[in-house]
Order: sequence, then C-alpha cells, then structure tokens
Amino acid sequence: MRWLAIANPGAGWRGAAEVCAQDLLRQGLVARVAVSRFPGDAARIAREATSVDGLVAVGGDGTVLEVLAGLDTGRHALAVAPVGHGNCLARDLGMGTIAAARAALRGGNWRTIDLLRVTLQQANRAERSILAASTLAVGYVADVVATGRQRLPWMGRAAYGVASALTLPQPLDVAVVLDGTPAHLPARTGVVVNNTVHLANFRAFPQARLDDGRLDIMELGTHWLGQQAHNLSVLLGSERIGPARRAQAARVDFSFAAPRTLMLDGELYTDIVRASVACLPRACRCAAAL
Repeated sequence: MRWLAIANPGAGWRGAAEVCAQDLLRQGLVARVAVSRFPGDAARIAREATSVDGLVAVGGDGTVLEVLAGLDTGRHALAVAPVGHGNCLARDLGMGTIAAARAALRGGNWRTIDLLRVTLQQANRAERSILAASTLAVGYVADVVATGRQRLPWMGRAAYGVASALTLPQPLDVAVVLDGTPAHLPARTGVVVNNTVHLANFRAFPQARLDDGRLDIMELGTHWLGQQAHNLSVLLGSERIGPARRAQAARVDFSFAAPRTLMLDGELYTDIVRASVACLPRACRCAAAL
C-alpha cells in the first residue's frame, strides 16, 4: 500500500502538519510527502496523485474536506493524521491522536464510510457542489466555529470549547426539509447535520454511525443558559439535557430568509441562501484503528 501524505501547514500549531508528515515518511508509513501552499492546493495534489493507493490528510477536518475534493474514491483510500482543532472524522475512526494514526497505517484495518454531497447556492446564484465527511452547521454552531477560528486560534484544540461559552444563540430564519417533509420548529437557533459521532471535541451524536446511510440532524432552539446546559451535558457524556430535536434523514434541504454563513467540516462559507446535504452510502474506504 503506497500512501501520499498531504500536509496542511495552516492546521494546528505552526509547523505541526509538516513535522507529522515527515515523521510518517521516516517511519516508512508513507511513500512521499506533499505540502499544500494555498487554498485548493491539497485538492490539486490529491487529484494528481495517480501513482499512490491512498492519501493521508495531515491536518484537521478542513484538510480532509480539501483532500476529498481531489480524491478518486475508485482508486484512493483515505487516512487522517489529526493535527487540527476538531478532528471529527479521525476521532470516529479511532485515530484521534498521531500515535493512533501511525498504528492504523501499520495495521491494515479498514472501514468503508458514508460521505456527504453538499450543494451550496449563494445570493448571487453561484452554485457549488462539495464532498464532505463530517458536519454541516448553520446558526449557533457555525457562529462558534467562526469565533474559534477568527478570535481564538491561538488556543488550539480548546478554541471551540471556549467559543461555545462566548457565543450567544440568535434566532435563525430557515426552512428545513428532511427527506421531502418540512421540519417545523419555532424559535430555531441552529441546525447541525452530522455523519460522525463527534462535533469538534464533543461526542454530540452518540448514536451516529459512519456507515449507516443516514444523516444525523440536531435542531437547536434555546437561550444562552439552556445552550450552555446542553453543552455541559454533552461534555459529561450525558443525553439528559438534549437539543430541541433530533432526527435522521438521507437528505436535508435548507432555504434561508437572508444570506447566512455555513460551516462545513470546519470551513466557513458565506452568503448562502440555499443548501442541500445528501448522504452517499459507503462511498470511501478509510484506514481505521484496530
């Protein structure tokens, strides 16, 4: 199995991804290393990687997102070496640490996972289709990510936890349709569509599976104190204080009354007026912990 490690120098603390990738190379776990130099470069590297069997995304969830944009699911397997803030997919695959990632690359254990086909339409009618692995969010959770990335990046993996306490839930005017059926929830403050158990550092979807062909949906609708109680409950591994509603679907469609910022696997997309998320069952083969 020949692996190419694609390192994102913007992930984690400065230089972490390149140090990790070079360590994988020294240990003989990857055949070569490439470093992405600008947005979109990791996708190009992945697209041109015709001489390897697998791609190791060395970074966070945003790095996985970009590698997926160029990965050939018929040719390439995927692995993750986690040096980002959230590392949702890596955690679900049992590769939440670099040591676990190294063991998975040695072990030859595999999981075939679902992916998300996300279509975004901006206010200027521009439309794009994106392949993702973990999470789409709008409202409170997207605002938390924006705060963590823009104001608290120096805090590393603690950024999102601190940002969740600093962010005030705001009313969200959005129409949500699950598998063709409108979902009605008054005073909605956020919606999260997840493929993984983890939402950043939190086990927010304990019943989720990477390979069940279903999307897990969480609708939020509370004030700051209620949201903090829910966050604390999740942190403690309890479901006693839950979100306003949970659901599952194979497809979720959004329509916003005014342009919004969405978060997709740790990356922020602005000026969005419509979005759809469709589950692609068992679409990608991934290295996983034994």
